[in-house]
Amino acid sequence: MEMPRIALRLCPDEWEDVRKLRVVLKKAGEHRLDLRLRAVQLLSGGASIDRTAGMCEVGTTTVKRWLHTYRVEGAWALISKGPYQGKKPRLSDEQMKELEDIIEAGPEASGLDTGVWTSPIIADLVRRRFGIKYHPSQIRRILHKQGFSIQYPKQRLSLADKALQGLWIRKELPAIKKSPERARRAAV
Repeated sequence: MEMPRIALRLCPDEWEDVRKLRVVLKKAGEHRLDLRLRAVQLLSGGASIDRTAGMCEVGTTTVKRWLHTYRVEGAWALISKGPYQGKKPRLSDEQMKELEDIIEAGPEASGLDTGVWTSPIIADLVRRRFGIKYHPSQIRRILHKQGFSIQYPKQRLSLADKALQGLWIRKELPAIKKSPERARRAAV
């Protein structure tokens, strides 16, 4: 369902000001800023927010934000804004430092019976410790931003006999693998 059209009408002088500003921005190579003004012109021409967002290849929330900025502060406010920084983090710097210390200490130090951290475990820890709820995928992004990376434990059989494994690798594996000659014959 397409969103209703937004009532934005530029008078001829405003339209000309926006047009001139777009020309200057294009010459300066400021295509991102020119795009914001183009969105204002499209909305003024009667295009819906959905259609404008599609034509500008941005989200509808972005177009709404540009429209609000234009209405409240004018065209110059659109070009003076830096890139969108996103929402303010819910974890404070102190909480983030505490979380880093907890993670570095390991899950056992936090009273958990596992030897590895997982994002659902950390999300639950953050919820219980700080009262802030995050989705596990967001926890992964936060930890990556803080310099943590995904680690996969090596899988080993606890009852494996190293001597028998070595014997199998030396004697039986070569017999199972196809030699280049056998592989060539099988392909024909």
